[in-house]
Amino acid sequence: MLMKFVMPGDRIGLVEEYVTGSGVYEENGEIFAAVAGKVVVKDRTVSVEPVKRIPHINKGDVVLGRVVDVRNSMALIELARKKGFDRSLMHTGIAALHVSNVQRDYLKDINEAIRYMDIIKARVIDAENLKLSTKEPEMGVLKSLCSVCKHELVREGNTLKCPNCGNVEKRKMSTDYGKGKW
Repeated sequence: MLMKFVMPGDRIGLVEEYVTGSGVYEENGEIFAAVAGKVVVKDRTVSVEPVKRIPHINKGDVVLGRVVDVRNSMALIELARKKGFDRSLMHTGIAALHVSNVQRDYLKDINEAIRYMDIIKARVIDAENLKLSTKEPEMGVLKSLCSVCKHELVREGNTLKCPNCGNVEKRKMSTDYGKGKW
């Protein structure tokens, strides 16, 4: 079993020598690395194991994202990270958080719990359609800005207060709100 480090575009061999596996591509009879990683040859199949795996979103995953749009019944979330990976998510698109998936109690308007530019932690409930839920206590808003002056809000009991202008707001807060962890 051959193992050497390659970068994308590095020539690995010829199609006469190997069958192409994952992380490689064939062009004009030659095999090239598609990702940075280690070359692995097993039973004449050549592949490249990436140094860092690109995280894929699956049902049940915990993700971190920023609220980019809020309507009466839905918030749109730009996903940034998947828990357990130190690499950013690539090309995931926008996820949806429906008002019925924000908290266990009835919520008429999602603006009472989630606002534009909030950073949230959520669980993926539908990976194919990128639907999220924040019903669990540890899910919800991790960081938010004052709707009046845009300073970061500080948790005071079950509410958030702006240390700059004194504005008080409510959110569906994560148990980790303001702790810098997720």
